[in-house]
Amino acid sequence: MTAPLQAARAARVKTALDGDTLVLSTASGFDALSRPFELCTVLVSERADLRADALLGTRLSLLLDTAEGVRELNGIVASFSIVEPGADVGRRALFRYEAIVRPTLWLLTRGRHCRFFHARSVLEIVESVLADYHVDYRNACTARYPKLDHCAQYNESDFDFVSRLLERDGIYYYFEHESGRDRLVLADTPSAPMRGCAIPFAEVRIDAWPLAESVYRWRFEQQLTTGTAELTAFDFDNAKASAQQQALVARASADTGERHYVAAEYETHYVTQDDGRRLAQARIDALQTASACATGASTARALAPGRRFTLTGHPRADQNDDYLVVEAHYRIQAGDYVPGARAATREEPVFHCTFKALPSRYPFRPARTTPRPHAGAQSAWVLAPDGDEMATQRHGCVKVQFHWEQLDPPSAGERLHRCWVRVAQGWAGRNWGMVFMPRAGQEVIVDFIDGDPDRPVLVGSLYNSANPPPYALPAHESMSAIRSASLAGDGERNELRFDDKNLQLLLYTGGRADSYVKRNSLSWVGEDAHAIVEGKQFVKVGAQDFTIEDGQRVKVGASASLSAGVDIVQAAGVNYCVRGEIVHIEGGASVVIEASAMLTLKCGGSFITITPAGVQVSGPIVALNSGGAAGSAPGGSVQAPSSPKKADDGSGAR
Repeated sequence: MTAPLQAARAARVKTALDGDTLVLSTASGFDALSRPFELCTVLVSERADLRADALLGTRLSLLLDTAEGVRELNGIVASFSIVEPGADVGRRALFRYEAIVRPTLWLLTRGRHCRFFHARSVLEIVESVLADYHVDYRNACTARYPKLDHCAQYNESDFDFVSRLLERDGIYYYFEHESGRDRLVLADTPSAPMRGCAIPFAEVRIDAWPLAESVYRWRFEQQLTTGTAELTAFDFDNAKASAQQQALVARASADTGERHYVAAEYETHYVTQDDGRRLAQARIDALQTASACATGASTARALAPGRRFTLTGHPRADQNDDYLVVEAHYRIQAGDYVPGARAATREEPVFHCTFKALPSRYPFRPARTTPRPHAGAQSAWVLAPDGDEMATQRHGCVKVQFHWEQLDPPSAGERLHRCWVRVAQGWAGRNWGMVFMPRAGQEVIVDFIDGDPDRPVLVGSLYNSANPPPYALPAHESMSAIRSASLAGDGERNELRFDDKNLQLLLYTGGRADSYVKRNSLSWVGEDAHAIVEGKQFVKVGAQDFTIEDGQRVKVGASASLSAGVDIVQAAGVNYCVRGEIVHIEGGASVVIEASAMLTLKCGGSFITITPAGVQVSGPIVALNSGGAAGSAPGGSVQAPSSPKKADDGSGAR
């Protein structure tokens, strides 16, 4: 029994199976710039026992003879179907199968991740993802792309993530096929695609096929399109310049089209004018892609997206130009065969293609068709270096770790290799406002500006089982508080507590409290005021007035010292009493004791009484000028008070 041979056929396949186990019958496919190609091949075989697992994921090559040599269409078998047994031809049943062939890039649609990239350019990010799937690629880009501080892939396939980044920066791709492999080519200039051959225009009747390779159907369309792209952005790290409106505005206009038709967009992914102009140019190039395009049909086997050709022989001379193929639909007829026969004879051409092309002078940019994922608010952990409670940046930013990072955790040395996240405060102005910086281990709420996963902002914090509230709930549900924790880890705190059940306000600090009032300080207490100072109290005032409406009781545990620079005047409305074991009254110049009714000096049973009526002296013995000595008492000295320390005026934190 002679097996079918493909060697003499103009279209044939090579698979992971031996030789001519599978023979190409027909194929149809779609290929376009910045889109993975798809090739549907109908295959026949004498074997009825072929299994999908022998071919899925393996390489399949479709070989097509052309005037320039052999054209390859290479990819991997993404789907394999048992279709039906073929007709009994020549007493031999041929079994029919169908294989869907896609590029290696298509494997990225099978993976889905939540992750981010830090300090990498768009090309470095794309190359990293491609490397995970062993995608063969070539970088033909010429522009310089900045490193992105934060670029997130969030709940999207690896393919959508890569497509979204390339579309945003105006980078397109196509495929090269050689040596049984498909190579992805990344490009951002019109000169990157390969130059092809000249293809003649040969219009034919609708019921006939052209005898030679040619373009036999041609339509050239021009449209009115947007002529100017304007982008604007905001850079919080250069807020003053951004607030001047024009600082980050970028514009680009097309050479053709109506320039007053403007596409104005808020673009969040650039912070320099150069990057803005590059993105604006990519945007207008993408919008201008529809301004002029050709569609046609051809039997030329070399037509492929990413290749250029020159049209010749068209009746209109202005159509004979250089074109870039951007999209193609293929239909390949390998021909029926009788087992043992070497080739088939058919009237229909082996290769038929409908295509879309742009004049080569028009730069191609991919349309922004891949949607950006929308990220809602989510919680995360605050990070700091090991052993540190906090890690902040000059704009009040912190670093956070999202819970979905557990699916692809960073290595220990790269845990902090991530962007700084801005922290929303209750009030923020120029050197004024509120500042509460999150600490390591806190669970926080992270939202995303405009839902963009590349623009996180920390908007709040949450209690959890590891970080419970400061008071047991619901027992103390009436209490509200601001409580901080000592960085020393000793359990101390600063706290401002509001008890709305008992209408109590508590101000507590485990360390030092400073009150600095630059002008007046007024205090009013409706009932009692209590103060306990366990150590010393130091008070210094310019002048002091006390008014005590009721009584006053002062107790000094040791010595009391009172000093006045000029006068000390004390007055009592009724009684005035000075008591001590020894009372010593000393006047540097004179001592005057005056009473309007009576003055008495008394010691034991002796006394001297002076009244307006006279002087009375009484004692067991009264001696005048009879010798003896005056009594004495220990002298006292006034001690100067210690000066108080000045309160912190807050200038050290400016």
